[in-house]
Amino acid sequence: MVKNSHKIIQLIFFIVLSLQFLFAELEPIALCLDVNGAVLRKGGMRKGLIRRGDYIYHGDKIITGDIGSASFIMIYEDTSIRIYNNSVIRLISEKHSLLRHSELALFGGKVIVEADDNHGYSFVVNTPSTTATVSGTNFLAQYQEDRLFEGIDYSIFTVLNGVIELENLQSNHFMYIFRGETIVSTANGDFLRLDTFREPQAIVNTLMDFR
Repeated sequence: MVKNSHKIIQLIFFIVLSLQFLFAELEPIALCLDVNGAVLRKGGMRKGLIRRGDYIYHGDKIITGDIGSASFIMIYEDTSIRIYNNSVIRLISEKHSLLRHSELALFGGKVIVEADDNHGYSFVVNTPSTTATVSGTNFLAQYQEDRLFEGIDYSIFTVLNGVIELENLQSNHFMYIFRGETIVSTANGDFLRLDTFREPQAIVNTLMDFR
């Protein structure tokens, strides 16, 4: 009887988790406020070009072309996102889980995020090299993958207002950056402090010298 009770509890737990995942997939988490050029969406609910006023769903991947850009507002918190040309992101909401945050995965390109203080809930930006956790912060994030030089892949974070907690996923090092500061987080596990809005080629040259 005890074994059967454990099996029933496990089954109920599995069903609850499955329903949470299903509801998350079906639920809109953001709204497109503006779009310029061709901006593509790949997701479980909808695929194709994004238009102004379209909902964005949990897990949607958004891709801009050479002249594409778009802006979004998260529905459940006061966070706005501007995605620029030649960028790829994915939007995720964890409000149904214990994490209770929203997340932007940046696979390439540049975004500006205005994440207000949402009653202590954080907004997370993940790049292949770095996790940035913010609340009440306005910042620029960029991920650049250099296909010519191994180890030159890097993430750039510039704080316009507020503070960012950074974790380099390679080295597990943490640091905080504040208003007006720019940090480059490398795929090799390093943090480099640079002048705000420094030219990308200068950043690559710096990383080459650093190696």
